[in-house]
Amino acid sequence: MSEDQTPRLRLPVLHIGQTAKEQTHNEALALIDIVAAAAVEAIGIDEPPVDPQPGQCWIVGAAPAGEWVGNAHAIAGWTDGGWRFVAATPGLSAWSIADGRR
Repeated sequence: MSEDQTPRLRLPVLHIGQTAKEQTHNEALALIDIVAAAAVEAIGIDEPPVDPQPGQCWIVGAAPAGEWVGNAHAIAGWTDGGWRFVAATPGLSAWSIADGRR
């Protein structure tokens, strides 16, 4: 594990003496909210949706554009603070709402 994030989901970690710990903690919670019992609107989408709602997620396609550039195959989740991305890791799965399956 690096000293700045967890190895699998790359969640930010707190450090002794760190100021503004609530920001790091809240960022970790936002990422956990995306992957815990993950459900995505669709899979393989390259363009971010125009009007996402907080809590909605998508699995990014192979050639992402716009605000998703650099996050191919990640889970993209819209939050009150904007887009958050969680990279795919072995064992991570999500329910596809569009397909009605995992």
